[in-house]
Amino acid sequence: MTSTRQGAIHSMTGFGRATRRTAVGSISVELRSTNHRYLEIEHHLPSSLATLQGRLAELIRSQIHRGRVELFVAVQSDHLGRRTVSFDEQLLQGYHDALVKVKGRFDVKGPITLEHLVNLPQAVTVSEGRFPTEDAWGPIRETVQAAVRELVRTRQREGAKLTADLRRQVQSIERHVRAIKRRLPKAMAESRRKLREQLRDLLGARAAGSAAQIEQAAALVRDADIHEELVRLESHLAYMRQTLASHQSVGKRLDFIAQELLREVNTVGAKVNDPEAVQHVVDIKSCIERIREQVQNLE
Repeated sequence: MTSTRQGAIHSMTGFGRATRRTAVGSISVELRSTNHRYLEIEHHLPSSLATLQGRLAELIRSQIHRGRVELFVAVQSDHLGRRTVSFDEQLLQGYHDALVKVKGRFDVKGPITLEHLVNLPQAVTVSEGRFPTEDAWGPIRETVQAAVRELVRTRQREGAKLTADLRRQVQSIERHVRAIKRRLPKAMAESRRKLREQLRDLLGARAAGSAAQIEQAAALVRDADIHEELVRLESHLAYMRQTLASHQSVGKRLDFIAQELLREVNTVGAKVNDPEAVQHVVDIKSCIERIREQVQNLE
């Protein structure tokens, strides 16, 4: 099967349908896909098509990499449900001859009717028409392929929407990180000021003679306290942008990046002691949670 996948990120949610009128009957195929950690295919086929299950699964696997996919195949055909009635004439003749003999021996009155004969064991056989599975494989394959192409298109359209929203969340986080970096000098200066006051309160009368030590201790509060975390945040965001620009199955990778983003921003939130910066941290966490929700839908 020629690949119908395009260079884009796909959602795991989609729907595809196709119908065909063929020499073996009318074929209808539906495919529905939802989120799943791996690729799982559930078949809903007529019993006469059970032998095609493996081949149908291969058609789907060639185009779909993740998600729970339900395949529904319906066939309306004269071959399906047609029943044939046959009579064993030789056996019926034997039954008839035996009944005539028994009637004469026991002097039984009355005619021997057809109803008597057909109710005797194995006199009548009812058989179902055999569906030409191998003859039907070609038309069924083409119909399933058409439904898969439609499923891939819907997953691609949904994936494009999710990707656009993820990029917006990344942009929002980047704005908040820049705001924290702009706020950092003032926040650190305020932290140093508070530390000086606390040290003077602790040292009391000796504070005047310990000015150098106070300044040295206050100097330990530097923007380097969260600088490394901010650098890693920016690095993770750059990697997320790079991943969103790729043409592969990226759901698991994006989920891992989102976890790393949350780890770094939690550290920033624990270290920073500035109301304005803390608000930016809260907003970043909200963006990351939205990212984590969205990536669960990506293939």
